[in-house]
Amino acid sequence: MSKIEKKNRRRKSHAERERIKAKKAASGASYTSAQSGTVHRHRGPEIGPVDGSGFGADRQADMQTASALIGACVEKCRPCQASLADKVLAGDRLVIASLAGSVYSLLPSPGSACSPATQRFHAVAHDTARPGYGPAVLAAVEELNAEDLEALLEDTLDLWAAAAGTAPAAEAGTPDRETDAKEEEAHRYAAASGTAYLMSAGMDQLLSVEEMQGLVEHAEKSAGAGDPVVCFLCDEPIDVAAESEVHVGLSTRTLTVDGRELDAVQPVWTHSGCGRTRIWPWPELMTERQRRGLYVAPDDRQPEKPATQGPRNADYTHFSVARQPGGGTVPLVLVEPGEHDEHGIEGHLAARLSEGFKPVDLTGATPFPVLDGWHLRCERGRMVSVMRAGGGAWYRQEGGYATPGNWRQAARQRKALLLVVPAGTVGDRQGDDWLTAVSRAAEAGHVLGGLVAVRGTLS
Repeated sequence: MSKIEKKNRRRKSHAERERIKAKKAASGASYTSAQSGTVHRHRGPEIGPVDGSGFGADRQADMQTASALIGACVEKCRPCQASLADKVLAGDRLVIASLAGSVYSLLPSPGSACSPATQRFHAVAHDTARPGYGPAVLAAVEELNAEDLEALLEDTLDLWAAAAGTAPAAEAGTPDRETDAKEEEAHRYAAASGTAYLMSAGMDQLLSVEEMQGLVEHAEKSAGAGDPVVCFLCDEPIDVAAESEVHVGLSTRTLTVDGRELDAVQPVWTHSGCGRTRIWPWPELMTERQRRGLYVAPDDRQPEKPATQGPRNADYTHFSVARQPGGGTVPLVLVEPGEHDEHGIEGHLAARLSEGFKPVDLTGATPFPVLDGWHLRCERGRMVSVMRAGGGAWYRQEGGYATPGNWRQAARQRKALLLVVPAGTVGDRQGDDWLTAVSRAAEAGHVLGGLVAVRGTLS
């Protein structure tokens, strides 16, 4: 074969690869399906071009990709949901303004499970009587940062998919409002009186199922005996016969008994309107009682925080690749706060457990836990945030963190292992020192996290 023929063949091969790339980008399908012509097509609601004049814009919004995205949600096609959502997020924000404005302008409330960004957007979209309503809706969408825009789109898709067909199912590691509802339901205990007892996330790591059920029985029996449980955040009795929902959390503390220090947990009962259920370090619970003007024993009183604080130390983030139990590898992201929790390791662990993080076994003996509704957001291979459905950005880095090539390659499976450790655990240790520090933390039960989805662009 002559040099000219070889050169022409290389050009043709390159042109073919570029054609397949373009087809993949347009369809959201994998390389193999794009090459074979079996790309996914999801029929969504018939949404024609939207005239932007009602939003104060002199352009039309092409809604074809958004319609296909809704169809992918209805048909629960996870790969297409991810690829099509990224296209919508990167496109004209008039598309999202139209999708979100058309539903939230009609709803009397945004719903309790939606993100803070959606709650703020609803306040604008629902005010349809105000002059300039349309331009205000588009302006509200255009002002959102990337994480809040994604949260608004996910909330909006839930409503569109529910109206168009079956709402998208919650899948492991995929952000979904339905996931939050199922997680909450898993922590809900129903009593014979009709009252629902909502247990804090993370309680199942500190108490057995029998012990949690025992808390419900204790509350019911105490009410029957005329000695009801008392809300820790208002000091008023909780009438379990009248309350539709009672929140149950825990407080962790260290007690000294006969000269020995013992770790103890204590149930924290609260009215649903007094504060969300959570796991409290005892000093933090006492601080909150002081703030609310409630009685705190002299030995438990906490010093007031200083009015001004110095610059905050930067958080530490480490990227690596871990071997999964059962074979294969998974990209790993470890996040370590730059500042110690004011209530020590106890406070750090209590906060993370309350947020839904789970203990991670790094010995390979058990599978990694899955954090439903959590995901990493990457932009051009840089990790910019960690997000939780319904909660917006849990962790954000302006400009993003650069990720190594082997991490990005492993992340193409669209999942990663997120680990969180207390401040001072790892720092800038490298190599074997890094592995030893993480292993010791895991043995002590200080490594929390789980598998999360990876969204965005990796190159």
